[in-house]
Amino acid sequence: MMSDVPFGVFLSGGIDSSTNVALMAELMDRPVDTFSVGFRHLEKYNELDYARQIAREFKTNHHEVLVDQQMAFDFLPKLIHHQDEPLADPVCIPLYFVSKLARDNGTIVVQVGEGSDEQFSGYASYLRELQLYRRLWKPYQALPAFLKSAVFRIAAALLERQHKYLQLDYIRKATEGDELFWGGVNILTETHKKFLLNDRGSDGSHHAQELAKRWHEELLRRDPRADYLKRMIYLEFKNRLPELLLMRVDKVSMATSVEARVPFLDHRIVEYSMTIPTSFKIKNGEPKYILKKAVEGIIPNNIIYRKKQGFAAPVSEWLRSEWSGFMEDRLLNSSLVQRHHFRPDFIKRSLENHRQGRRDEGMQLWSLLNLTLWYDHWIEGKVL
Repeated sequence: MMSDVPFGVFLSGGIDSSTNVALMAELMDRPVDTFSVGFRHLEKYNELDYARQIAREFKTNHHEVLVDQQMAFDFLPKLIHHQDEPLADPVCIPLYFVSKLARDNGTIVVQVGEGSDEQFSGYASYLRELQLYRRLWKPYQALPAFLKSAVFRIAAALLERQHKYLQLDYIRKATEGDELFWGGVNILTETHKKFLLNDRGSDGSHHAQELAKRWHEELLRRDPRADYLKRMIYLEFKNRLPELLLMRVDKVSMATSVEARVPFLDHRIVEYSMTIPTSFKIKNGEPKYILKKAVEGIIPNNIIYRKKQGFAAPVSEWLRSEWSGFMEDRLLNSSLVQRHHFRPDFIKRSLENHRQGRRDEGMQLWSLLNLTLWYDHWIEGKVL
């Protein structure tokens, strides 16, 4: 909160941003400035009712903005420019508009909740990967190599025909002795790349796996007793948090000249949280258990114990409807296809699967669209 300029909070109505508001309100002699974003016509993505509850509870000076698909589409060229890298996180869209809302209202510095879910295990995906590791991964790895190879061949024959590359990649990793956890979000796996890319590199190595293995081993050298959840969290702090989540909030907020600060990543909190056992981070299937217990009485229980929704954007819906023609044109006529890096048949199949609703491939297509737009803008110098 040390600042020579006006400061506030990005408020989603989740446990992290609500805790930021509550603790700031205790220390201030004026209302906290809070800023929230939602989507017009797509209510299932909105958490505005929870944000408004916190705003009322702590008597904040509350502001909101609603984003529609046309606003997002018009912003897309600027997004590609400001990201500077192919980040491919849809949250960059609402993040820009809520940052602009803050700046338009004279707020220069904002508090955000990044880092809390990583260190306190707030993602459902962490719980899923941890259960998979304990129940299936370790027993499967104990099987003889010939048996694992047979399982993989049978799975490949079945799953490749159904284009279920994510499921097949789990089996591939287990069969080849790769690490299970590479990061909290893996949109295009090594199996996807096998069908997408024409040129995987002369050595054919899995560079993502090499990084994951290195980080797992690095933590085990530092803490030989580290359990699998601690290893997962360590990987997130080495990769996804600095290279995606903090990168996006920094670049997109600064596109509106707003500085985002991350109180949950105060080094003293992180150093302490890394010593907390898994049994206190996940208890009886409850993720983020110790943080939730810690903030009881500070923020309302319905905020603490509601189902996690997560900050998201409706790109799957937009890519299936209003943006569909634009996406198809940009992907199939991109320089990456023309230079034979991407196989157009893979992209066409993904487009059709998504458009027809056979499978939600929105994140996969959004990632490819970000990459092709970034390449055309920054490498080829084309006007988007």
